[in-house]
Amino acid sequence: MRRRGPAGYYEWLDFNSPMTDETANRLVARLAAGEPRRILDIGCGWGELLLRLLDACQRATGHGIDRDGVLIDRALANASARRLRDRVTFSAELADAEPADLVLTVGAEHAIGTLDEAMAHLWTLVEPCGRLLLGTAFWERPPGPEQLEVFGPLPRLDELVDRTVAAGWRPLDLQVATMADWDRFEFGYLRNWEQVVMAATDPEAADEARSAADAHRAGYLTRRGVLGFAYLTLGRPAEPSR
Repeated sequence: MRRRGPAGYYEWLDFNSPMTDETANRLVARLAAGEPRRILDIGCGWGELLLRLLDACQRATGHGIDRDGVLIDRALANASARRLRDRVTFSAELADAEPADLVLTVGAEHAIGTLDEAMAHLWTLVEPCGRLLLGTAFWERPPGPEQLEVFGPLPRLDELVDRTVAAGWRPLDLQVATMADWDRFEFGYLRNWEQVVMAATDPEAADEARSAADAHRAGYLTRRGVLGFAYLTLGRPAEPSR
């Protein structure tokens, strides 16, 4: 769910996707159980999920890729604070990606292309018998015209899974974002604007932030329960039938 934030720049978010600590902890535990040695995160943002996995996988190294230099600086600072700088690197170019036994791409497959194009390219980056965590949006219920215009022709959940299978992947685990995940994400995103509204002594600045926050909140509450987000763990078989 990559998007440009207002003033404060994701300051109140732990993850740039609908994810609470509870959801993150379950994902990390399941992925760490495979004992990955090399973790690649495409669209890593400030690297929170990657760093949590490295904390859980003491023998693993990681590499995060994101085109946003501000977020990479935050990732580097977070890695240093957790004493992980010797086990993780970051860069801005997809061309820097090298195959790994665990690849993450959460809300970022569009940086590669369409869903089908991303599934094909990510296949080349996941080692045989490796895992891919794909975090992506789907329509939980039929969208209205405005939602369809904003988010496009997303698949239903069953269609999403079927398309990964058609590309050769094996679905190993599925976790769908809960309403608590979504509320945490959307209201954390809104909080930067609301902080301006609450503290502004400049009426023009307060009005601008209030207008932006009200529009975003109204859009979220309209699509709440309509737009879904899936965390799908996919396996690349050693000998796929493709």
